[in-house]
Amino acid sequence: MLLLSAWKLKLTPLAIVLSLAVSGVSILLFPIAINQSKAAETTPALTGVKLGASKRFALVVGIDDYPEDPLSLPVSDAKLVKQELESVGFEVTLVINPTIGTLTEARDAFIRKIDSSGDNVTALFYFAGHGVQFDGHNYLIPAKSKLLSVPSKAAYIDQAMDAQLGILNYLSESKASQVIFVLDACRNNPFNPGHRGSRGPAGLAKMNVNPDGPDTFILFAASPGQVAFDGDPGASNSPFTQAFAKAISQPGSSLPTVYEQVNDQVRKTTDGRQRPYQEGVLFNFKFREALVAPTVATGQTRLLETGLERNQYDIVKDGYKLLRQTLAKKSINDIQKAAEGGDAEAQYLLGVAYNAGEGVAADSERTAYWLKRAATRGFSRAQLAYGLRLYWGWGETEPNKKEGFDWWLVAAENGNASAMLAIGETYLYGREGVSGQDLAQAEKYFNQALSLGALEAETYFGRLYTERAKKAQIAGDSKTFAQASEKRLAYFQQAAQKGSSDAMYWLAQMYRYGDYAKLDLPKAIEWYKKSISAGDSDAAVELAKLYADESATGLGKPQPEEAAKYFRIAMNLGSKTAGIELADLIRNGKVKVTPKTSQEAIQLYEQAVVGGYLRAAAHLSDIYLKGELVAKDRKKAEQYGLKALELEKTTKPDSEDAWPMYVQIAYTNLLKLYKVEKLQPAKPQLVKAIEDRVGLLPINDKMKLLTRFTVPIICGTIKSPFEVYVWDWKLDEPPTTAQFNWVEKARGCEIPKDVVESFQKLYKIARENNVSFRELSIYALSNANQKK
Repeated sequence: MLLLSAWKLKLTPLAIVLSLAVSGVSILLFPIAINQSKAAETTPALTGVKLGASKRFALVVGIDDYPEDPLSLPVSDAKLVKQELESVGFEVTLVINPTIGTLTEARDAFIRKIDSSGDNVTALFYFAGHGVQFDGHNYLIPAKSKLLSVPSKAAYIDQAMDAQLGILNYLSESKASQVIFVLDACRNNPFNPGHRGSRGPAGLAKMNVNPDGPDTFILFAASPGQVAFDGDPGASNSPFTQAFAKAISQPGSSLPTVYEQVNDQVRKTTDGRQRPYQEGVLFNFKFREALVAPTVATGQTRLLETGLERNQYDIVKDGYKLLRQTLAKKSINDIQKAAEGGDAEAQYLLGVAYNAGEGVAADSERTAYWLKRAATRGFSRAQLAYGLRLYWGWGETEPNKKEGFDWWLVAAENGNASAMLAIGETYLYGREGVSGQDLAQAEKYFNQALSLGALEAETYFGRLYTERAKKAQIAGDSKTFAQASEKRLAYFQQAAQKGSSDAMYWLAQMYRYGDYAKLDLPKAIEWYKKSISAGDSDAAVELAKLYADESATGLGKPQPEEAAKYFRIAMNLGSKTAGIELADLIRNGKVKVTPKTSQEAIQLYEQAVVGGYLRAAAHLSDIYLKGELVAKDRKKAEQYGLKALELEKTTKPDSEDAWPMYVQIAYTNLLKLYKVEKLQPAKPQLVKAIEDRVGLLPINDKMKLLTRFTVPIICGTIKSPFEVYVWDWKLDEPPTTAQFNWVEKARGCEIPKDVVESFQKLYKIARENNVSFRELSIYALSNANQKK
């Protein structure tokens, strides 16, 4: 019920994610890119663009160097827009802090490029900086200018760039087929001393589109006569640019959808004080093509009609059905009036409505406001829901574990069974809010929920006895292990028969891996499909992986098309990781590689990067360096490698993305770009750290600089092999340490103490004697195997 996806990963056997190696030592050159095949057909160099699409050129200008009124964000904004435009196929010219002469030269060069590129050219101009309206004209103020203190039409004409006469008219008279003109100027945030402002009339003036020129779309950060906010202190980008960059990166981003998303986001961010503006022609243009429509299983039903993530499940589980029933009889206005009048149930329902966007625009702040009001009036469902919001920190809210857990306690005292399960789960895994794992307390709260008839209580008892079986196995208590395993199987079976999708999932896992139950793949597949039909995205992901597995599936041979089908079903059910898995399937050549599937894979990876997934950035770095699926592009390989390093700082240590070999790919690729490809580093200050992290690079393809060992671990109640990689780097700890830490945090697995200590001792010996840690590890393991 609570964070089911995350919990499932905790006890999933390693065989699910890591391929199982034969005992002994195997040698690999690269960390994980195994059995990859290049596209069988020629693929386009530009991602997110249809074959035969227009040529795309952009001139992006950011200016913050103003002696009289310095700004903090325009350069950062321009760099963000450049990055996102390049990701959707634009060739971008970035101009930072130009004088009027430099800006004029950049404009002229841009027009020459357009005119010399033949037909079907889309030209985009973007400006971030000070803009001034004077006498009906908009003037873009160049760097180092002192025009802001003394408004003068003559000075503006002579020393600034007229946006209409100096830019837009040039584009209208060029050979461009389509023009996109974007101004994030005339910023003046009264709450921020460092602002982008205007002198004279506030805001910018309307601009004129040449009716005989190319199709032209104009987008202002704010409506004519209105100022544009520069962002709150500490912000990395302005509200408009942040929204614009995000909107153009989305699959299917046409001009109308971009404007709609930008308009909605900016209004929300500024509380309605800033309203973006567009004029001109909404011509047929897409920044990025839509993803391939997911395939949905026949007869499949959704557990939730809202499509919310699983950790947002309970607000809707406890209230969405009630909201729908109420809306069948009353309007949302009736509910709001009752809520404003103090009705606790109405307040709760209004919070659910704002959470789900049902009858009102989705709004996380209003969700919290109305849930809290209902909670303080004693409504137990609201107490649970508000506690969940606090504990997990939904939206932009930072988690508050203590206060969230306290609200669950209040809800439980008021008889809320779901709150009892939440409290019991916290004790079961020793999460924040309690002093540590306490199985007796967990059992107490699960029993309370069971006495009230909670459907999921038996599933939670299955989890409880899984923990007891795990502890008994570690302690070598075979009798207790058998008793606990028998009970967890019985509880999962009972809950599954009553319709618990989570219990169905766990039954499938037990039959798949022969975990106490007899290994039975047909029965595992049957339970996976039942769980999927009940809306469980994790079951769809695991079934897809089962079909994709080349080795130990027991199905005779892999079935990649079935794997792709269920990854798409998982995406449709809301899985955040299924898209990456499907992209991997395509990239590794397990489904037919065509221009269409290549483009789909790139888009899925890029979408995942936007979502903050480190491994997607690492894979894109690899793809562009090797020229897989798309043409080789060293700058993009570097861009995504650096993005992976950036995401490493924010990746949670218990997540899949934290597997150290993902970021190691990015580090290795960056070093190859700088040392082998001779690319000039975008961030030279990082090169030394990258060298220390990677170690040696292969001089030729025969050099083996990375070795994979298979070591035993215990995951839940299953003994499983784990592949650990060894190489020579210059950091204080051996590279195995981070891998062992990850498998403990992300998988909940136990690594034998002697295994961990053996690698640490070998690393210490290697460093003290200035010898290769990798070669020493091979030597030591060979001797150990011979003695055994």
